[in-house]
Amino acid sequence: MKRFLLSMLIGAMALVADAQSTFMGQCVNLMKSSGDSISLDLQDCASISPQVKDGKIVWNINLYVGEEVVSVTEEDVTSIEYRSEEQIRKQVREALVEFYKATNGDKWSNNTNWCSNKPIDEWFGVTKGSDLPYIQGLVLSGNNLSGKLPSTDCLQRMVGLNSLHLWENNIGGSIPNSLQHVYTLERFMADNNKFTGEIPKWLCDLPRFSRLEVGENDLTGSIPSNVSRLMDHDFLINLSGNDLSGKVPNSVLKHPRFSQLWDYIIPQRGHLEMPDIPGPVVDVEDVNGNHFSTSDIYKENKLTLLFNYSSSASGFTDKVAKAYESYKSKGFEVLGMIPGNREAVMSYLRENNINWLNLDPEGFSSFYNRYFLYLNYVNLVDENGNIVFSSLMDETGKMEKTGWKESSRDQLLFDVLKEKFGKIDYNLYTSTDYSHDGEVMTLQKATKGKGVDIVFVGNGFVDKDMEPNGKYEKVMKAAMEQFFVYEPYTSLRDRFNVYAVKAVSPNKEFFDEAKNAIHSDEDAFAYAQKIKTLIPNRPMRVNVIANSYNAGRSVCFMFDDASYVAFMLDGVSKVLNHEGGGHGVGRLLDEYVEDNQNSTPSKEAMQNLETLWKELGRGANVDLHSDVTQTRWSHLAADKRYASEGLGSYEGAATYGRNVYRPTQNSMMRFNDTPFNAPSREAIYRYVMQESEGPNWKYDYETFVAFDQAGRKQATEAKRAPKPKTIRGMNEREIDSSRHLPPVFVSGSWQDAMKK
Repeated sequence: MKRFLLSMLIGAMALVADAQSTFMGQCVNLMKSSGDSISLDLQDCASISPQVKDGKIVWNINLYVGEEVVSVTEEDVTSIEYRSEEQIRKQVREALVEFYKATNGDKWSNNTNWCSNKPIDEWFGVTKGSDLPYIQGLVLSGNNLSGKLPSTDCLQRMVGLNSLHLWENNIGGSIPNSLQHVYTLERFMADNNKFTGEIPKWLCDLPRFSRLEVGENDLTGSIPSNVSRLMDHDFLINLSGNDLSGKVPNSVLKHPRFSQLWDYIIPQRGHLEMPDIPGPVVDVEDVNGNHFSTSDIYKENKLTLLFNYSSSASGFTDKVAKAYESYKSKGFEVLGMIPGNREAVMSYLRENNINWLNLDPEGFSSFYNRYFLYLNYVNLVDENGNIVFSSLMDETGKMEKTGWKESSRDQLLFDVLKEKFGKIDYNLYTSTDYSHDGEVMTLQKATKGKGVDIVFVGNGFVDKDMEPNGKYEKVMKAAMEQFFVYEPYTSLRDRFNVYAVKAVSPNKEFFDEAKNAIHSDEDAFAYAQKIKTLIPNRPMRVNVIANSYNAGRSVCFMFDDASYVAFMLDGVSKVLNHEGGGHGVGRLLDEYVEDNQNSTPSKEAMQNLETLWKELGRGANVDLHSDVTQTRWSHLAADKRYASEGLGSYEGAATYGRNVYRPTQNSMMRFNDTPFNAPSREAIYRYVMQESEGPNWKYDYETFVAFDQAGRKQATEAKRAPKPKTIRGMNEREIDSSRHLPPVFVSGSWQDAMKK
């Protein structure tokens, strides 16, 4: 027996020595007695060698992990087979086809070239190595995959597989055991699917594995203790939103980065034993340049509130201000975070008399990136440094289901504060002088054409804001300037009459206990009617500017007669260009997706989109065709003069993730931070010119192209701007899109609304 083993070992070692010198960089298959096969890319192996252990031949596989070498041992190997490049190509192609069938590939949103004779790197979502046809990754997030991942050695035969990007699909079943033999696997990203079963411990033990994102699935069981290994890396773990139970392992609780990552581990469906959750302990700088440690702030106060102004619910900041006045002397502190330009932030804080601790906005992004998720929620930290209230989840750890946009639990904070400190003394400042209410300001008169009227009205401004050249007038003028920042409005500005009407609110705050001048579109139209020089029989266009950084998510009410009321609930910002300039005057639709990347319009919704275009001229920037030559902007896409804008047919628009298309990757109607795209500029130009010049005006494409030279230049320069930072899988643009809601379509004219 010993002679047989020795003979086999000598033969095997000779085979390996010869093979590694001859076939280095190619593929080897280890066949096991269980029937499994293990495919290895020797380009990624330091070595593979046999040895006798306990009377058996085992194979040591040494893998490069960064600059280190990690050894993996395999037993029960019955044979070793080296494969030619042609054999590898066939093996990989067959494995991909098996994966396609297992996940119902015929129903994928995009299955371009799958199962075809084209090179595999031309199959949608497949990335491969540069030297040989090894699979590096499958990037198929939001692609309507269903079924289950193959339980066979399918994924092992995709030699060199290091990442599976499967976010936002409908894949069910358990995480297949076959993955434990994919030694090259580094990333398994499958948030928002339907995976069941437990998180296998072996997954985090894979030698190269560093990223596990399986949030919002149906996983059960306990949290494996070895997930703490992944916490060493930057934000490469998400287990939240499942139904994990039991105790949180000490290895996780005692990890130095638990205070940064708890929100991606603890929030489940209420069956996890809740541990103490520490608030973030960091050294930071406030807006005045003073350094402090959050741990010291916690110790000095009974309760400390952490919140990001831009993510809190409607009226929340104003209500916190009143709570702060009532409770500061009782041991209540606030650490506020507000993104933006330092000068603008300081101005906002002065104007609103906010004097609690505020994080330096220039250092905000670093702090935000480390604590991304729970800084989009409200968190209350006690004097021991533990979080005692979070709007992210309830006291059992049951997760709030609103995603990262806004929590419905925010207002519960005030119940906690009331129980601790007593009733809030709101003591609101209330206007007494309404003499300026209804005064009309003519900000600009048209110097070309017959004029196009737009109106600005403020909400939440009190009597002391109404003095000549006071706060109200300055805000209205700033709003007018913001409206004309982007083309084609900049070049069309001389065709607009711009008015503002003073509206005195009883209170400046936006919460239940406060009263404001404007509560509805009818209120906004009533103020606009005070302008006696409006052109008769024209649409009524009103932009309502809130006296608040965040009174909620902005929205535009669009009427059948092209009238609109746009509520800008975060004051003067680019949201005005999106709501008033895009939806309002331009009759454009949104180009972003609202929450669900897999959402698909019903037949009725698709018919409605067509009706909006054909009957009301809404949605020049949205289409139902994936073929750009069939879209409403095909003429622009075919024009070489617009080549620099990258016009195409990009899936995801009108709030739907699937089967609705937009003209460009980004634009003002998607994430607010980029100019209007060419189809949008063309639509705005047509509507403004038709109204400004009268019924005899005729649209001419070449005249528009000549006019649009400034628009093309602005759009091209914007494409060259630096890409936004990515924070936990979402870029700053996606976060910013949470500042507004989809438009509301109102039947009839503005006069009909007033009659009601």
